[in-house]
Amino acid sequence: MNLTNFLIDISTISVLLFLAFLIRQKVFLMQKFFLPVSLIAGILGLLLGPQVLGQISPVCIRFSDSIGEWTGFFFAFIFTTSFLGTSAKKLGRPAFSSICQIGVIHMTQICAGLMIAYLLSRFMELPYEIGVLPVSGFFGGHGSAGVVGEGFKALGWEDAMGICMTYATVGMFMAVIGGMVITNIGAKKGLTNRKMDSNFLTWSQKSGIVPSEERKPIGMGISDNSVIDPMAFQFMIVGVIIAASYILRKGMIQIIPFWSKIPLYAMCLFIGAIVGNLLSKTKYNQYIDRNSMKRISGVAVEYAVTSAIVTIKISVLATYLVPIVATSLVLTALTAVIAVVLLKRWYGEGWFETAVGCYGLTTGSMATGLLLCRVLDPDNDTLAAESVTAASTMGNFIQQPYNTLGPILLMSNPAAYTWISAGLLAAFFIGGEILFGRKRN
Repeated sequence: MNLTNFLIDISTISVLLFLAFLIRQKVFLMQKFFLPVSLIAGILGLLLGPQVLGQISPVCIRFSDSIGEWTGFFFAFIFTTSFLGTSAKKLGRPAFSSICQIGVIHMTQICAGLMIAYLLSRFMELPYEIGVLPVSGFFGGHGSAGVVGEGFKALGWEDAMGICMTYATVGMFMAVIGGMVITNIGAKKGLTNRKMDSNFLTWSQKSGIVPSEERKPIGMGISDNSVIDPMAFQFMIVGVIIAASYILRKGMIQIIPFWSKIPLYAMCLFIGAIVGNLLSKTKYNQYIDRNSMKRISGVAVEYAVTSAIVTIKISVLATYLVPIVATSLVLTALTAVIAVVLLKRWYGEGWFETAVGCYGLTTGSMATGLLLCRVLDPDNDTLAAESVTAASTMGNFIQQPYNTLGPILLMSNPAAYTWISAGLLAAFFIGGEILFGRKRN
């Protein structure tokens, strides 16, 4: 890959994002289902690419041969910024409750997915590893799906990326549709604190543009412009950590050859977490602007998701259609039941609003979880939104090791991966019952 190819790919994806943004403004269904622009852009690029339009027309969108490497490239930036600029806080009761609740759902999706894969493999040729792909898309959206897909791709299973992205797309629909179904059932049974507002989309969510009076700064200028641009200063910090991660990874490979299976972005997460945690305890943490780090990560996510979707092989999806449909339906139902039952037992007032938000979080993303919270609780009369946000934050500590190192363990030792997941499921459930069970309340 040369810089010209890189520039053309960037510009092509930018055009797709721009077109997707315009399309989303006009199509109400895309607004109603809270579809992100990057997802629409990826599907648009897939339809206008060689696999669809290219089959009937010589003119279609084409990318360089290196487009498949983009996901890992962007995830290096996403993971490096994950813990930079955060403040060290003590974990309280709500945080521990979130860990138990999210842990149960995460491990249930893994164990149930693996069980379905095993059962289906008795009747059709199916890799056991496909059982963990649903959780990658349901539990974190397209960003998480891209990480897991890239991890399996590095281990030789290239089809995993397309399947992961498909699960993430299905999860977005399941989150909104299923969330509204649960909401309506709860409203009829009188479980909600207030009457549900059907007009739950704000103007900014419909148009994609925040009104001028509601706009907030996307970052703070820590460095002086005459010395170095403030965003360049933040980007410089990210680049230094990526460089340190690259050097450390090379050194570890020389000592332990197995380390070559650890992708660079996983090392970036590790080093970024160490640096971020250490700096959070010192006065030097003031030199990192957390909002700027979020913007760097956000840009990388948009381009990573789009580039990952445009490279999906449609033939692969057709091959795995049965397991995709079966696991999507089963895991969606399980997640809904667990969210409602556990939160009714472990939470007090506002449990139903929190349960619906938790369902949206663990089938789509934090955005869909918060969206469902606002449908039920637009004035924030309960702590549902705060609980979902805490659950998402705590869930990252559970999810990221599975996303980065999980594919390696599963491919090398499926039995160990399965039993560890089952053990963690039991541990999270027992811990939640002991700490937050109804008797304790």
